[in-house]
Amino acid sequence: MPGVDVDLYGHESDNQQRITQLTAGAVSTSAVGTISPTTSAGGSPTVTIGDCTDKRGSFLLNAITGGGAQAAGKVALVRFVKPYSDPPASIQLVMGNETDTTAAIVIAPTLITGDGFDILVGTALTTAKAYRINYVVIP
Repeated sequence: MPGVDVDLYGHESDNQQRITQLTAGAVSTSAVGTISPTTSAGGSPTVTIGDCTDKRGSFLLNAITGGGAQAAGKVALVRFVKPYSDPPASIQLVMGNETDTTAAIVIAPTLITGDGFDILVGTALTTAKAYRINYVVIP
């Protein structure tokens, strides 16, 4: 069938989910097709999008203060371009400090729905540091 892929688990997915890129969203917004930072990453955090689709991606989360302080908790919102009919079976996340070496960062997906997921960290991020976040969505 044209335009449909089948993954290793037998799930069908539209090719558009692989090629339509997500874009950076404004702080704490949950617009379709965006990755947005939240104020837990600072008062004025930013996201720099790499190659991000509904299936996988890599982006930088820049923890910047500007009227707010970092806190443990939800630091980014990922909203798919084309929502899945059911929540993904699994979302794999890896996060690292691109600026310098720090202690390990506990990261996990939360509030997983067919529309997207949120990214939660266990410890507060450090001001003026860039954190690389990689994700893989398994439908």
